[in-house]
Amino acid sequence: MIDIYSDGPYINILPLLLSSIPEILQYMASLLVSSFYFWTVKRFLSGFLKKMAMFILPLLHIYYVFSVSIKSEFLYSLCLALLIALQLRILQLLPFHMEDYVLIFCLLLFPSRLFNSTSAIFGILWIFVILLLALYSTTKISMKHLNGNHFSCYFLFIVLSISAYAFHLSCFFLPSVLLKDNYIRSFLCTLILTLLLLISAAVFIRHRFYRQLIRLNDLGKKYQNIEKYFPLFSVLILFLFILIFIPFTALQLHNFLISLLFPCLCLAILCAQLPFIVLLFKTAFYKDAATYQQWEKDEISSYYQNISSSLSEMAGIRHDIKNIFFTMGNFVDESDNPDMKKFFWEKIYPYSQKTILRSELLSKLYQIPSESLRAFLNLKISQAIEHDVDVHLDVSLSPENFRTAIDIIDLTRILGILLDNAIEETVQIPNGMIEIGIRNNETSCSYIIKNPLTSQSRLTGIHAGQTTKGDGHGKGLLIVHQLLEQYPTAVLNTSIHNSIYIQCLNISCRR
Repeated sequence: MIDIYSDGPYINILPLLLSSIPEILQYMASLLVSSFYFWTVKRFLSGFLKKMAMFILPLLHIYYVFSVSIKSEFLYSLCLALLIALQLRILQLLPFHMEDYVLIFCLLLFPSRLFNSTSAIFGILWIFVILLLALYSTTKISMKHLNGNHFSCYFLFIVLSISAYAFHLSCFFLPSVLLKDNYIRSFLCTLILTLLLLISAAVFIRHRFYRQLIRLNDLGKKYQNIEKYFPLFSVLILFLFILIFIPFTALQLHNFLISLLFPCLCLAILCAQLPFIVLLFKTAFYKDAATYQQWEKDEISSYYQNISSSLSEMAGIRHDIKNIFFTMGNFVDESDNPDMKKFFWEKIYPYSQKTILRSELLSKLYQIPSESLRAFLNLKISQAIEHDVDVHLDVSLSPENFRTAIDIIDLTRILGILLDNAIEETVQIPNGMIEIGIRNNETSCSYIIKNPLTSQSRLTGIHAGQTTKGDGHGKGLLIVHQLLEQYPTAVLNTSIHNSIYIQCLNISCRR
């Protein structure tokens, strides 16, 4: 037993720390050079030239590692880098391309002896840090931003860390067990068996949990205030375990049990984040889930039965209003007062037509079960009518199949931008009309907006981020695309037919 209050035996950490700094700096320099190289290849090259350039750096990495390592170390490093790249390719939780897999292969291919002092201080924990840096660097270069992908990065980091640790343990222990008389054959068998087992584990995760993982990542895109804590907590956990491990190094307590315990405990705590993440997502999604539960088939059918009588009453009221104004029009026409005629036909009659139109549109809106969506569309239609834009509304919904399927706030923001653009365009066209269609079936719901185009819009076309309205405009469609990126089940299709601009938002409503 070592008395920690005595004068020893201790290890002087300072020399190890000083010798580990060049190792870390050397790897960071390699990471920066490799990342910049692949960023340049992705940005400036294409076709055959891109494919050729893509494999130059990994070949240089392989040659360098081979030249400074013994054969077993070289095979270990090469197989570990291949394993991580293959598992990423199998899981496909991030939309990587071939050059991205080659980049992460390069970032994880390095001589084992590069981190001699670092591993002496921090044990196997340094591999987890390297994996975190490599994964997030590759994701950043591939997709330019991490928003909406933090959950996938976090989950992949956990899986890859467990694989790397398992690979390390098997290469350390199994060769001396399998074939004691021939270490080289035993080592090769260990590499092959370990690769097959870990790749099979990745295939199993892909087959069994892929949909659930994609759904959780989609929730991360939806609730980005939650997902931004994933990398923060992961870095914090690694940092704390590294700090805790240093005293064991100083006290020469690097026994077999400690070497195994710390990485396992670190991975266990990293994995323990997952239930809390799911809980946070479920809490944030509770409002939507509660809303969906209220829209079950029986309740929606009951809702439609209740409003049918109200719609009939509104139709009767509209008929009475029309008769009243028809009678008033006949009376004014028979009058000899020109000022009365002018006032009636220029002021009162247009207002009466708007009132009747609003009433007709409102009766159609009441077919939409969502009160929030109904109120929003009523507001936008009223704004169009105030700008003297005719609106035709066609609602054809199957009550038992209606779902918003995406967050109601995001849905109204998307439709609001599309309708505002349609109103602004139609105002410039005499007798222009906006057509709004809402229809659904068992699997999807569609929101269709049609509006005429001005000659200038037909000439220049309609593109996200481009506008002729001046500064402060033109960002609406960009916002729409950013919102739709959060929902793989929602697609906006646009087309121009006979000078009519058609926008169709299709949302899958499968449960």
